[in-house]
Amino acid sequence: MYKGHDRPTIQFGRSIDEIKLYLDVHYISSCKAMWCLYLFNMQEHIPTVVHLQVYLPNEQPIIYRAEEHLDIEAVLAEYAGHNTTLTAWFKANEAGNDGIRNTLYQNFPSKMLWNTGSYRWTVRKERFAIGRMYHVHPTAGERFYLCLLLTKVKGATSWNDLRSFEGVQYPSFKEACLAQGLLEDNNEWHQCLEEARHMQTGAQLHHLFITIIRDCTPADSRAL
Repeated sequence: MYKGHDRPTIQFGRSIDEIKLYLDVHYISSCKAMWCLYLFNMQEHIPTVVHLQVYLPNEQPIIYRAEEHLDIEAVLAEYAGHNTTLTAWFKANEAGNDGIRNTLYQNFPSKMLWNTGSYRWTVRKERFAIGRMYHVHPTAGERFYLCLLLTKVKGATSWNDLRSFEGVQYPSFKEACLAQGLLEDNNEWHQCLEEARHMQTGAQLHHLFITIIRDCTPADSRAL
């Protein structure tokens, strides 16, 4: 790990001055100065880690500089034709062979190389890379269930394909997760409410139910 810049301890005169005593100094030795002048690498990262985007349909992140791009419509038009790592994964699965289609989204960088200039995946010819999806908190709703499906579904070619299971297309990613058994059922929360109704008042039961819905992320809130 890079330990940071070398730092010396310097004393100014004989009197003790706390401000000067704790002066933060960056020391550059002659060998380090030559290393920097020749533009040699200070550190190296192996293997490469490719960040994979996770977002709902038509909610892809767009980065722009507000001081340079005053016309938001022009920015949106510019990004309209650009694929992301996720949509390019759909297209690669549609056009790829069985070896490509049998690869999970998070493992895709180990076989394919993401080209930032052309916004597409190409076959990796050298080295090795690790794919890491951006973290999605369970309270993120549909985006969390999409992320969960991406860790289990191989060869998806569209958003609808991710929501499909055994020939049935489900209206939401959460229901698709339930159909595939990726989420626990509501039995523990039914049991919790059943036991609480014998000892708690209506207001207390109401508060308990709201706490479960808000903080415990049950599998099917509407059914509960």
